[in-house]
Amino acid sequence: MNRKRIIFGLSFFILAYAGVMAQDADAAKPQILIDLAQNDGQSGQIELIQPPQAEKLLRMQIANNNLQKGIPGYRIHIFSKAGQQARQKADETRMSFMKNFPELEAYQVYNTPNFQIFVGDFRTRNEALREKKKIEKIFPGAFIVSETINIPNRNQ
Repeated sequence: MNRKRIIFGLSFFILAYAGVMAQDADAAKPQILIDLAQNDGQSGQIELIQPPQAEKLLRMQIANNNLQKGIPGYRIHIFSKAGQQARQKADETRMSFMKNFPELEAYQVYNTPNFQIFVGDFRTRNEALREKKKIEKIFPGAFIVSETINIPNRNQ
């Protein structure tokens, strides 16, 4: 019985101490926020402290990104044919598309034995769906495919 009281007493003491420490940590946060809010935003200095390995990892990531030819995204498939006249039909389809949609890029691809035309560089499926609705009016068999796309220009 005495042993149970000791364990209960120690447990109560530990929990009470942990609660007090947690309150002290929470009490410090608002003061930091108050100090930041009082900063005029016109002056100040930030010092970044990081291990030397962090800069090495950052450089490795940049080099890896530069090796990649694109990013995951979506394109719209508007043409696919095989046969003797397939290349000529693909060229005609591509030219027709570029005439009707000059703002979108068109890509002609040869996947044995088919010549295919893919259009656009869309980062999200929703972007591709918006354009697909317009494209379907002229190219009714159009559909969206997941593909590696060129990195879009940031100015767009």
